[in-house]
Amino acid sequence: MLGSMRRPENLGKAFLLAGLLIAALPLQAAVLRAEVAKVRSGVGHLDQVSMRLSWPEGAGEGELELRATALEFPLLSYSARDLVWRCPLRRAEGDQWSCDGPLQLTGAKAPSRLALSISPAATTADLSVGKQKFSYLSNASSPDLSRIQVERIPVAWLQAFFSGLWAEGQWTQGELGGRLDITAPAEGPFRIAAGLDFDGIGLETPDGWLAAAGLAGHLDLDYREQGARTRVTADIETRGGEFLAQGLYAQLPATPVSIQVEAEQTGGGPWALPKIAWSDSGVLQAQGRAMLDAAASVQELDLDLRLGDLAVARDRYLSGFLAPAGFSDLVLSGALSARMQLQQGELQSLAMELTGINAVDPRQRFIFAGLEGSLGWTADSHPVASELRWGSGALYGIGLGAARFGFESAGGELRLREPASLAVLEGSLRLDELRWQAPAGNRGTRFQVGATLDNLDLGSLSQRLGWPPFTGSLGGRIPAARYESGVLQLDGGLAMQVFGGSVSLSELVMERPFGIAPTLSADVAIEDIDMEPMTAAFGFGAITGRLDGRIAGLRMVDWSPVAFDARLMTDPAWKGKKRISQRAVEDISKVGGAGLVAGLQTQVLKFFDDFGYARIGLGCRLRDNVCAMEGVGSAGDGYTIVEGAGLPRIQVVGFRRQVDWPTLLDRLKAATEGQAPIIQ
Repeated sequence: MLGSMRRPENLGKAFLLAGLLIAALPLQAAVLRAEVAKVRSGVGHLDQVSMRLSWPEGAGEGELELRATALEFPLLSYSARDLVWRCPLRRAEGDQWSCDGPLQLTGAKAPSRLALSISPAATTADLSVGKQKFSYLSNASSPDLSRIQVERIPVAWLQAFFSGLWAEGQWTQGELGGRLDITAPAEGPFRIAAGLDFDGIGLETPDGWLAAAGLAGHLDLDYREQGARTRVTADIETRGGEFLAQGLYAQLPATPVSIQVEAEQTGGGPWALPKIAWSDSGVLQAQGRAMLDAAASVQELDLDLRLGDLAVARDRYLSGFLAPAGFSDLVLSGALSARMQLQQGELQSLAMELTGINAVDPRQRFIFAGLEGSLGWTADSHPVASELRWGSGALYGIGLGAARFGFESAGGELRLREPASLAVLEGSLRLDELRWQAPAGNRGTRFQVGATLDNLDLGSLSQRLGWPPFTGSLGGRIPAARYESGVLQLDGGLAMQVFGGSVSLSELVMERPFGIAPTLSADVAIEDIDMEPMTAAFGFGAITGRLDGRIAGLRMVDWSPVAFDARLMTDPAWKGKKRISQRAVEDISKVGGAGLVAGLQTQVLKFFDDFGYARIGLGCRLRDNVCAMEGVGSAGDGYTIVEGAGLPRIQVVGFRRQVDWPTLLDRLKAATEGQAPIIQ
C-alpha cells in the first residue's frame, strides 16, 4: 500500500556549475561560454546544457542565457523540452547571485518564468508556468531541510512523490497548493511534513477497491522513516466530492468532514492503522483501528460508529450498500450506533443500537415505524442477548401490529429466543423460528424462518391487494423458509380457506424477493371451491357446484406469470345442483374464444336464464406467452369447455387451441367487467 520515499538532494546542486563559473568570472571579461552534457540533482536534471554569459566591462550586471534539450523534475513528474532561459544576472553583497527571467519551453501553452538565487546562506528557485507556481528553498543553516511551495499545480505533477508514499494510488485529476518540508539527514529519521490544499482531486487504484472524484479540502501529512520503521499521520478535511471504497460509496457535503488516519509499518511488513477517525457533524462519527495484509485487505478491524441522522446518511454513506440489495430509494430516519470487529478477515462480532428508526419503501414493499432496541451478533461461543421492537409496520400493504423480538447469538448465528406474535389482518402471525448466519468464506448470508398463520381475514387481504372481494380466512404453517444467495425457499406450504374450500401453495421459491425483477415459482392446489360465491366475487356469470384444480409449475417474473400448467374442473362428486347462467355461458365463451353448438339454436338462448351441465373444465399450458388450451374433452378440431346436461341442453366449444396470453387476459378482464359478447 505505502512505499518508501526516495530522499532528494539539495536543488542548489543543479546550479553549482553556474555558480562556480560566475564566481570565477573576471569583471573585465565580455563573454563566457560553457557546455555540459548533464547537470543532475536529487530533484531534477538538465540534458545537453549550453550556457552563455555576457558581462560588459564596468556594468553592474550581466546577461545569462541557458539552453538545454530536456528538463526533468522526477519529484514533480514534470518534464519539458528545448528549454531557453534568459535573465539579467546580478551580484549583491555577500556573494549572492540572482537571475530572474522568462523561460521558453517547446509546446508550452502558458508563459513560464524562472527565478534563481544562490548565496552562501540559501538557495532559492521559483518556477511559474501560467498559474502554476513551484518554489524551492534550501538554507545553509539547515542543510538537511528542503522546502517546496506549490500553487495550483496539477496533481499529476506530484504523482512520483505520492507514489513513494502509496504505490497503488493513481492520481487522475485536480490541483494542489501548499508546502512540502523534506528533511533528509545523513543520520536520523527521514521526514516529510506537508500542508496541502486540494481541489477537484480524482483518484483510483488498479484493482478498483478505491476511487474518488471531485474531492476538495486540506491535507496535513507527516511521513517519517527511521531504520526499518515507517510512520504516517494524515489529517484530512474535505469539502465536497465523492469516493468509493469497496462497498462504501460516499457523497461528501460542502460542509467540513474531518478524517484522521495513522499508519505504521515495520520492515516492509503489513501496515497497522492504530487510529482511524471520521467526523461528519451530526451525521457520521466513527473511530477505530485496523490491520492490513500484504494485499492491503483488512485483516483486523475494531470500529465504533454512530449515524446520527439516517435521513441524511442514506445519501451520503449508505447508497453503496442499499442499491445492490434493491433498496436504492429507501426512505430512512432515526439514528443508529454500531460496533464491528473483524479477525482474520472475517466478521467476529456486530452490535447495533437503534433509536427511533422509520424505514419506508416507496415501492410499497414494506414500512416499519418506531424501530428501537439492540441487535447483537457474535462468532464467539459465549451467547449475546439483544431485543428489537417496532411500533407498527406493513408488508406489501398488509398492516403489521406492534412486535417485540428477543434474540440470542453465538457461534456465528442469530436466533429468536422464543416465539413472537404480532397482529395481522384481524388474525395473527407467530414467528416460531428465526435464524440468521453472516457470510463466511465462499458462503453467502443464510436466513431461516418458521411461522404459523392463524385466521387471517381474506377479505381484508383482498382489499389491500386490490383483489376481488374474497371471503374466508388464510392459515397454515411454514415449518421453514430458507434464504441464501438471493433465493427464498419455503418448506411446507400455505393454505387459504376461501369460498367453502381451500387453495394451497407448495414448493414455493422466490429469487430476489426485494430486488430487481423478483421471480416466484410454486405449485397451487384448489379443492372444493363453492363456485356460486366465487363467480359473484369475480363479477362472473353465476355457476353452482364445486371446483377443483391445480396450477403446476407456476413461474412469475416481476409478479407476472411466464409459465404454468393450469387445469380447472368442476367436482364430479358434487351431488347438488349443477346450473350455469346465460351470463356465465357468454363469459366462458368470451374467455375461451368459444362457440355454442349442439341442441340449442343461439337465437333462442335469450329465452332461458340458466342451463344444466354435466362437466365444466378449462386448461392452459403457458409457454413463451402462448396458452395451449384444453377442456373436458375433444370436439373435432376444438375442445369442449361446458358439457351440457338435460333440457334445454347447451355445449360450449373452443375452436382455437393456441391463444396469446395477453389476449386471454384481455378476454378475462372483459368477462369479469360484465362486457358480454354479442351472440348472433
